[in-house]
Amino acid sequence: MIITATVSENYHDSRLDVFLVETLGDDISRSSVQKWIKQGCVTLRDETITKSGYKIEENDTFTVHIPAKPKMNLDPIDMEIPILWEDDHYLIIHKKPGIATHPGPGDRSMTLVNGLLYQFNKLSQGSSEERPGIIHRLDKPTEGLLVIAKNDKAHALMAKLFQERTIEKTYYAWVLQAPLESVGTIDKPIARHPKERLKMTIRDDGRRSITHYETQKIIHSQKGRKFSLLKLKLETGRTHQIRVHLQSINCPIVGDLLYSRSGVNYKKYGMLLLAKSLGFHHPITSEKVYVELDFPDRFLEFEKNCSQIF
Repeated sequence: MIITATVSENYHDSRLDVFLVETLGDDISRSSVQKWIKQGCVTLRDETITKSGYKIEENDTFTVHIPAKPKMNLDPIDMEIPILWEDDHYLIIHKKPGIATHPGPGDRSMTLVNGLLYQFNKLSQGSSEERPGIIHRLDKPTEGLLVIAKNDKAHALMAKLFQERTIEKTYYAWVLQAPLESVGTIDKPIARHPKERLKMTIRDDGRRSITHYETQKIIHSQKGRKFSLLKLKLETGRTHQIRVHLQSINCPIVGDLLYSRSGVNYKKYGMLLLAKSLGFHHPITSEKVYVELDFPDRFLEFEKNCSQIF
């Protein structure tokens, strides 16, 4: 794709990368723009500009040759996907930890979508062709319940329920330490981390994010450490919300390699965050649907051993 952009008076003497980010659209990141500039994809009067900090002038017209996105891996792959509930419109499945829900840009690794395409001939188109059936997602290390849509009508109706926040979802997590209050709400805005692009962080200019928690139990180890099991409900659904909010109150999730400095110490258990239950009023049949998972063996093993080992 080729796009041209002409510098207005407001951007005179600005950086080239800043101008292009604010001109090309919200879905294009500054890091992508800087990469394109470095690769020689931006020209001015037939001259290739390769410096992101190039000072632009009013009436300069830049031509941007946006590279084609790498092809996603949408090959059907045989994998175990436990189906806990199903009708003509939806599936509720158990996503195992360590597998991404859908492919990301330039990511050719296997995802849940590959397994769904192997098992089902018809799924909703969803928001893009790379996400057939996917209405919502769980982080790669998170285990738990996902609703999958079989057709576009079902997808649109369920997506509306998520937007209206009428889906009942309950999470459980083992965390280090324990919240100061046994029951509480974390209301802190979340945005992309300014330096570490894989992470989110608490920022005043972020989107409002609300997490409710209840402490279910606390275990003290023989070595003086404290662990607690929390029940969590989300009022909003931001990327990494639970993980970021719990880190912000000094209770990072056990085994979280991204947000906990000691996450590697619990690597054998994985990240102990579980989307345990999910309920909704069926938008087509009006029936009440509710599905709940038992705690996985790794959660039970951690609870049994943490007082003696850690």
